[in-house]
Amino acid sequence: MRKGHRREYAAGRERGSSISFRERCAGALTDIGVHGAVSYRDLAETRFGGHPYTTRRAVNGWIDDGLAQETTVKGPNGNPFKVLTLTPLGVAKAREHAAARGMDLKQEITIPRIRDAQAAHDTAVYRACARERERLREQGATVRRVRLDAELKGAIARASESERRKKGKRAADAERHRMARELGLPVDEEGRVLHPDAQIEYEDAEGRTGRVNIEVASGNYSPETIKAKAAAGFRVHASGPAAAGMLQSLGLGSGGDGSWLRGPADRDPASVEL
Repeated sequence: MRKGHRREYAAGRERGSSISFRERCAGALTDIGVHGAVSYRDLAETRFGGHPYTTRRAVNGWIDDGLAQETTVKGPNGNPFKVLTLTPLGVAKAREHAAARGMDLKQEITIPRIRDAQAAHDTAVYRACARERERLREQGATVRRVRLDAELKGAIARASESERRKKGKRAADAERHRMARELGLPVDEEGRVLHPDAQIEYEDAEGRTGRVNIEVASGNYSPETIKAKAAAGFRVHASGPAAAGMLQSLGLGSGGDGSWLRGPADRDPASVEL
C-alpha cells in the first residue's frame, strides 16, 4: 500500500472535515479499546470515511507497532469478516488516547476473547454506539464514558454479593436496586434489573450529564423483550432484517430511519472484506 494515495487525502476531506490522520487513528484505537472488538469495515466507515487505503495504513501501523491484532471470524450466516482487538501495549496506548480525548479516567479498556457466536452481535453494538455518539455530537454533547453490559453487570453483582455475605439476601436485593439506580438502569415490576448492551455517559453543551442505554436486537429477540427495553427508555437498534422488521411492526422504527445496523452478517458472501 502506497502512502500518499489520493484516496488517503480524500479521507481527510470527508464531508468538509479537517480531521488529521493522526487524530483519526487516535479515535479509532480508542474505539477498539472501549468496545473490545470492532469490525475492520465498521472502523473504516466510522473513523476513516470508508476509505480502504487510509484504514489499511492505520491498521498496518498498529500491527507493526504491536498495538493491535487482526482476526477473521464468521458471522451467523457463515460469512467471514475481520475483527480488530488490542494487545496489552495497545491497551496502554488507548488509555492515553481516551484521557487526551476527555474521557473519564475510569473508562474500561479491554482485550476480549473473540468467539464466532458473539462476534457479529458485539460488533453491532459498536455500530449502534457510533450512531448514538454522532447523534449526541450533533446536539453539542461530549461522550465521557462507555460501559458495556459486562461492566454494568459486574458492578451490580459485586456490590450485591458483598451485601449478601454481610447481611443476607434481602440486603443483597436492596443493594442491587441501589446500584441499578446509581448506574441509571431501570428495574422491572418483578425486581429484575434491565441491562443494556451498552451505556453512553455524556456531558451536554450546558455541562449537564446524562446517559443513553443502548440495546441491539437480533432476530431471535421476542417482541416482549423488545417492548420491555423500549418502555424502559432504551435506544433499540436492529441487527439484521428480521429484527428490523420486528421493530417496524412494533412501531419502534424501520430500516429506513437508521435503526437497522447493517454489518458483516448482512453482506453477500461473495463480497470482499477489507
